[in-house]
Amino acid sequence: MPDPTLPQSRTQSRPAAATSAAAGPALRALEVSKTYGAVKALQPTSLELAPGEVHALVGENGSGKSTFVGIVSGTVAPDGGTVEIGGDAPRSHSPWESQRRGALTVFQDGSVIPELSVGQNLYLGTPPAGRPAYREVNGWARRRLDEFGLGRMSPKLAAGKLSAADRQLLEIARAMMARPQVLLLDEATSALDAAGVDVALGLMRKAAADGSAVLFVTHRLSEVFRVADRISVLRDGQYRGTHDPAATDQAGLVELMAGRSVTVEFPAVAEQIGEVILDARGLQGDGYGPLDLRLRRGEILGIAGADGNGQLQLLGDLAAIGEPGGELGVDGRPIKTFGQAWDAGVAYLSSDRRGESLFQTLPIRENLVAGVLGRIAQGGVITKAREDRQVGESIDRYGIKLGSPEEPMTSLSGGNQQKVALGKVLETEPRVLLCDEPTQGVDVRSRLEIYRMLRDGAEAGLAVAIVSSDAAELAGLCDRVIVLSRGQIVAEMEAERSSEESIVHAFTGHAHEAREPGADAATAAPTAAASTPAAVPTRRGPSLGARCRDFLGRHEDLARLSLLALILVLLGAYTQDRSSTFLTPAGVYNVLLLALPLAAVAAAQFVVMFVGGIDLSVAGTMGVTVVLLSFWVQSGSTAVALILALLIGVGVGVLVGIGNSTLIERLRISPVIATIATLGILQGVGLTLRPTAEGVIDLGLTELLTKQVWVFPLPLLVIGVLFVAADWLMRSTGAGLRLRAVGLNSDFAYRLGVNAPRLRRRSYVACAALAGIAGVILAGQVGVGDSTVGNQYLLLAVAAPVLGGASLLGGRGTFVGCGLGSVLLALGLTLPTTLNLGEGWNYILTGGLTLIALTVYTQGVWTTVSLRSRGFVRRLSSIRLRSA
Repeated sequence: MPDPTLPQSRTQSRPAAATSAAAGPALRALEVSKTYGAVKALQPTSLELAPGEVHALVGENGSGKSTFVGIVSGTVAPDGGTVEIGGDAPRSHSPWESQRRGALTVFQDGSVIPELSVGQNLYLGTPPAGRPAYREVNGWARRRLDEFGLGRMSPKLAAGKLSAADRQLLEIARAMMARPQVLLLDEATSALDAAGVDVALGLMRKAAADGSAVLFVTHRLSEVFRVADRISVLRDGQYRGTHDPAATDQAGLVELMAGRSVTVEFPAVAEQIGEVILDARGLQGDGYGPLDLRLRRGEILGIAGADGNGQLQLLGDLAAIGEPGGELGVDGRPIKTFGQAWDAGVAYLSSDRRGESLFQTLPIRENLVAGVLGRIAQGGVITKAREDRQVGESIDRYGIKLGSPEEPMTSLSGGNQQKVALGKVLETEPRVLLCDEPTQGVDVRSRLEIYRMLRDGAEAGLAVAIVSSDAAELAGLCDRVIVLSRGQIVAEMEAERSSEESIVHAFTGHAHEAREPGADAATAAPTAAASTPAAVPTRRGPSLGARCRDFLGRHEDLARLSLLALILVLLGAYTQDRSSTFLTPAGVYNVLLLALPLAAVAAAQFVVMFVGGIDLSVAGTMGVTVVLLSFWVQSGSTAVALILALLIGVGVGVLVGIGNSTLIERLRISPVIATIATLGILQGVGLTLRPTAEGVIDLGLTELLTKQVWVFPLPLLVIGVLFVAADWLMRSTGAGLRLRAVGLNSDFAYRLGVNAPRLRRRSYVACAALAGIAGVILAGQVGVGDSTVGNQYLLLAVAAPVLGGASLLGGRGTFVGCGLGSVLLALGLTLPTTLNLGEGWNYILTGGLTLIALTVYTQGVWTTVSLRSRGFVRRLSSIRLRSA
């Protein structure tokens, strides 16, 4: 059981901690546990945190730390035990319940959504009681950022453009803004340099001084002793006690974590370094250069510097990921592209295990062989025996601890995931290895194993370059260290001259010299001074093409809508040139009338596509609605007929939507499979009710739904107004932001307290209800009960939103874009008849326009992706996939 007594020697300066006994624990976890299959991730564990204390939770990778944080934060449902926050037990294990009770979390792999702005991320992650009106988000975010010393971040800046360090600081500040009772920090300093760590530890102290209980999970034990009031240890999923920092030291703590003595030492440096393999001359890129750099066989080169001084960009450009300026060569052969660098044996390992280094959706086995499929294949075929042998050798060679190779990557601890990522690259037998933060989020023992992997590779002739925020790591591991400040090499040290102090002094000294006299101390925080590189005089400004891409990236929806409008105008002009009667009021009306039901069902599909889903049953919902109207809406006043028709359409849709949401969200069936099954049922119901087309639908309803106002059908004008209003709501309200966040990254939105499952369920119901309304519109045009009439909209309902800029992955697009896409498809469907072409051209034009839209979408996203991500995508494209 935990010791609830706080060491007085470390809490006398904290009034909140001194009164903790009277206030009661801020967090009480009693006998919480979690098992994944045969793996006991966390055995029954109890822990208490007092208000005003910083409580460190340490242990090796796989010891259960992140599982414990997940249980308290509500993202992991425990198998047993209870959690009380401020004496109050959440009613359910969910992030929004934990946040409502007062627990805010900074997660190990982050929760910042890159596509949203800094201000939107802050707003999204703040509990409802602390949020302003959404229209005030930028001003509110500016004030809060200033309050936490992060005023250099613009609230309007896309969060994806922040450095990894600034994203972590943003997450810490976001969690603190709510002044939580419990602040959970899971590896919150892993991507920070020394200056950033100072800021982060200062924020933790501030949170504790304000009365929060801070749970700090980290592998950096030096930080533990700088800030912690108490230290609790987990080992192999078991609680091993709580300790006073004054009563132990780092060596003792490592022994408690490992269960045995662990000698922390680096492998010996290289005795002999070979010839130059990679040669960069006048290399320059985003935020650095021009500079010269040579990397030799058998050498481990460290690249140091305060965050944001160009070292990460330099590392990527050594692999030609960012298409840098200057000259880059491998073995004397010029390198211009990433593909050429990869073919020459240059491998790049990103620090982003989740997003770039590993295939999270594939099992461990698939990850281990992904880069060597060509080598282990015979005649394009890989036998199970050869694959098993390769996987077994990799597991043994790199000391990967796992249950089964068939388990998902997420079943591994962070250290073992990193060993898989590094081993996967080493198995490709590169000549140059470029590593970004090779030991980020890794425990002491795994660090030593990774150091040995890198040194063994160097001794075998590999040239290695690493970027690390840990200066002690660079000093102990590397044969040579270069230090960057403001994009230039300001120091170069051989192994015998490098030390943590000399490396830090090299880049902090230059950063301090760069500070202007009289700079305000509050705004000249170490990270701001050290990590904001000045412009390099020799660098030219962005090209016209780069400025255009940046503009299109920031106004993507406007660009797409403008492109759609231009295509419509060009197609219309071409058709008019071939047929002089096309642009008459009657001709335009007929095209728009054809687009009317498509626009309605496209909007229905867009609702669910926006949150990352898909509903292929909308065509069946339309068909059943038409059939039911042919029975129940045959005569009567127009108003009554319209109301009854809408009630039937919405009623059918709600029932279908509830069924789909249950299958998808409750039973976890794939959306495609679930909605195809629903489509089949609906088509069967329709044919059972109306085997043939019969039953006349009320003529007054037909006249109303086809009424012409100039060249427009009246319902299309109504829909157009509703589309504009819906787009405004989606872009100008917190509810719209939450929907977009779910589509962009459902997991991160869930962590930030958005009830993503509920929003997806509601989206499926809304989609089907709108499809029912689309069925009413279609019924007004066909006038009879034809159960097959909706089938033609099965693919068109997906094509129209895609043409309008929607993504199949979610989070993008507009309702107005759905409308324009529908008109474009309707125009394409009428062209063959107008131009006397064959009927097959209907399908050709529809498919062609959809492919064009997908291509434009892909290129639009491409311009907003970071240079490093682009290189990773290119790298993936160079891997030969296993033949079926």
